[in-house]
Amino acid sequence: MNQQLIQEIIEAEGQRRAALIANDHEAINRLFTDDLVYVHTTGMVHDKTEYLAYARNVVRYLNVERGALEVRVHGDVAVMTGYQINTLQKRGEDTPVRGEGFVTQVWLKGSDGWQITSFHGSRLPQ
Repeated sequence: MNQQLIQEIIEAEGQRRAALIANDHEAINRLFTDDLVYVHTTGMVHDKTEYLAYARNVVRYLNVERGALEVRVHGDVAVMTGYQINTLQKRGEDTPVRGEGFVTQVWLKGSDGWQITSFHGSRLPQ
C-alpha cells in the first residue's frame, strides 16, 4: 500500500478536524464532495447542504478526537475507519455534549484533492 497516499488522507482528516473546531466553513465545504451523504451517530442523515447548515447554525464543535485510523486505498478511492469522540455544544446553550462512535469515511481523490463523499458514524454501545 502506498504510504504517501495514506499520509495524504490522514492529513486531510486532520484538516477536517481542525476546520470543524475553528468553525472554518470554507475549509469544511472544500473537504466534502457535492454529493456527500453524512450519517451522524444519532442516525440523522444529511446531504452536503444540510450538513454545512448544521455545522454553521446548530452545533459548535469544541473538539474532535480520533483514535488509530485504518486507511485502505483503492486507486482514487480510500476507506478510512476508526473511533471518533466529538465534544460539541448546541449553539445558544452552555452544556457540552460528548458523542463517541466508530466512523467509516469514503474519500475520493479528484481535482480538489481528497474529499469525503460518505461519512457514517455508529454510536458505541453503552
